[in-house]
Amino acid sequence: MNKNDYAGLAMEVDAHECSGKAVDSPMYDRLRIAEIAEGVGDPQCYKGKAGGPPRFKVGDQLRVKDLPDVFYNQTPGYTRGVAGTVLSVVYESPTPEDEAWGRINQAEWFYLVSFRHVDLWGADDPDTNPNDTVQAEMPERWLEPA
Repeated sequence: MNKNDYAGLAMEVDAHECSGKAVDSPMYDRLRIAEIAEGVGDPQCYKGKAGGPPRFKVGDQLRVKDLPDVFYNQTPGYTRGVAGTVLSVVYESPTPEDEAWGRINQAEWFYLVSFRHVDLWGADDPDTNPNDTVQAEMPERWLEPA
């Protein structure tokens, strides 16, 4: 999805449907998610549903895209525009932003990405260890080759 796709989604929903939490939205159906995961688990129930192999592999250098926030997402804001390294390909699942809009059948790959602390927040603190890292799990749509 891109910026225009999210803008289009926002236009589809009346303002009163966006107030409150996603679980209050008529588009969010947690019982349907429970039915899909029954006996298998979540995210295991989405295995094989990302539509192909992962785009990235362990060791790849990636940059987090600076996409707009229309609703909740799993990508920490402080990682936007920062380069990191893929530590693992973790699972396939719908993204939180897709789940919020009721699109629970659109799975994509999620990655565990490691960022150097200094790349996220600089080296202004004298106690900063140059070897410190921060790890974050994020969906493929937010990542691009560095």
